[in-house]
Amino acid sequence: MIRSLEFDDIYFSPDDGLAETAHVFLCGNNLPAAWENAQNFFITETGFGTGLNFLSAWKLFEETANADAALDFISFEKYPLSRDQIENSLSVWADFFGGRLQRMVETYPLRVNGFHRVHLTDRVRLTLIFDDVNDALPQLIVPRGVNAWFLDGFAPAKNPQMWSETLFREMARLSAPGATAASFTAAGEVRRGLAAQGFEVKKVRGYGRKRDMTTAVYRGDKNMPLHKAVSRVAVLGAGLAGTSCARALKNRGVDVTIFDQYGVAQFASGNPLGLYNPRFSQFRTAESDFFTSGYAALAAANAPDQRCGSLHLLTDDDKRKRLSGMMQNWGWHSDHVQMLDATQASDRACIKLSHDAVWLPDSGYVNPAQLCATYADGIPVQAGEYDPRQFDAVILANGIAAKDHPGLSDLPLHTVRGQISFLTGDVTTKANICYGGYLSAQHNGGYVAGATFQQWRTDTDVTDEDHQDILAHLYKTIPELTDRFSVTGGRTSLRCAAKDRFPVIGPVPDSANLYVSTAHGSHGLISTRAGAEYLADLICGTPVSLSAATVAALEPVRFRRRLAKKDGQSAESRE
Repeated sequence: MIRSLEFDDIYFSPDDGLAETAHVFLCGNNLPAAWENAQNFFITETGFGTGLNFLSAWKLFEETANADAALDFISFEKYPLSRDQIENSLSVWADFFGGRLQRMVETYPLRVNGFHRVHLTDRVRLTLIFDDVNDALPQLIVPRGVNAWFLDGFAPAKNPQMWSETLFREMARLSAPGATAASFTAAGEVRRGLAAQGFEVKKVRGYGRKRDMTTAVYRGDKNMPLHKAVSRVAVLGAGLAGTSCARALKNRGVDVTIFDQYGVAQFASGNPLGLYNPRFSQFRTAESDFFTSGYAALAAANAPDQRCGSLHLLTDDDKRKRLSGMMQNWGWHSDHVQMLDATQASDRACIKLSHDAVWLPDSGYVNPAQLCATYADGIPVQAGEYDPRQFDAVILANGIAAKDHPGLSDLPLHTVRGQISFLTGDVTTKANICYGGYLSAQHNGGYVAGATFQQWRTDTDVTDEDHQDILAHLYKTIPELTDRFSVTGGRTSLRCAAKDRFPVIGPVPDSANLYVSTAHGSHGLISTRAGAEYLADLICGTPVSLSAATVAALEPVRFRRRLAKKDGQSAESRE
């Protein structure tokens, strides 16, 4: 029986955890009757634990819901278990769940704080939020409202912090009219907390040795926003931004067409190899959470032989401060980030390094051009003009050309020229090495190094001067490698970036059914993936895969808000 050392409590009944889940959470929320005629059903849970409740709901949904209905299950977990712990604790029911347990374990996110979207099937999506529920629940966006609540987590006597006024207040904010809730506990503070927020509360027979449990129905009166069904979407641009958006929508059954006169991955997304890493900051922020979400998703999806790991060298005081702060403040499990001294880092890289490093074992490399082709597989790509009247929504994912639309003409976008070098050498590196520039792990007998960062240039010529600059930076940082590489070629492209160095993703201001995904800069491999899932949520009206703070940081309208705030402050100062 698995037990939490943090709370000195068990995760489920020692008698029969599966029967307990069925009695408390499934029957307590009147399932499956509650989703009998639903096209979409939204469940939120306050403690994921082993995932037993989720697996039970998933199985019941597929066995009883309409064949074209979809389930979104949202769950919070402050202390996520490992894959092995989950699999071992639920192995006794592996046959009962019929492969679902293995699927859940295989797709289980990295244990890093933030929002994580997992697609289990075409009909079932899991949003796992690794964070304190009192901090993260106010950041949750469920446009059409939660239909059922699984109030799990450890007992109020063991974990009083979770059963807070914040929890009950946010439940009322997020609940659809008539939403149900069920919990194993009948503690008075829980029943009073629910009642104070508009829930009609009942104490009913509990499971097994528990005499009582709680059920509730939300009686608050509110108007939920109507969502118009979307069946056809046009995506402008066939790079990473466009193809990832198209794939996210295609996975939800939407008919998507990509428009790009040059074809798939012809510009900045066409590099043959790219490294994926989060963008580091000293403190955890809405922006860092966005990159974490994309990084975790790509790492989980990437081929195991391409997850070679990345070493981020602490080459100066600024990097040491930033990366040490990241390790202290981001809340990542040691499975996924470690601080290494120079000797340990050298062992990982298989070459002599002179700097300490942060080690990300889940990082790696992909072929961006091939990734675009994979995203676009089975989706029409057309070179001609599109007729917006034939589509329910349009996504502008065409880089800096998005500024051509009147609603985005004021965006502070610019291009950044970047050249990479293809190398051969008489060394074998086993990990990516990042130091302001980067050197990839050996791949197909060669390496990629880069990249220049030239905002002032708009040409795409590959130059010997840039090759020499890239090698000079590499040799200065890692003297062991000096003169051990030869340049075999290179590639130059123009990346699109915003003035505040953060992507622009969301609804286009003053334009109905028009969205944008641009300015992904040098982290496009991960930011386009996270941004695509978010836009698919917006367009399809499903729970949002990012926090409200991250959404606000991404929206195109953020620049207008900042300008208005600045103008207001200027007016106040003149007065």
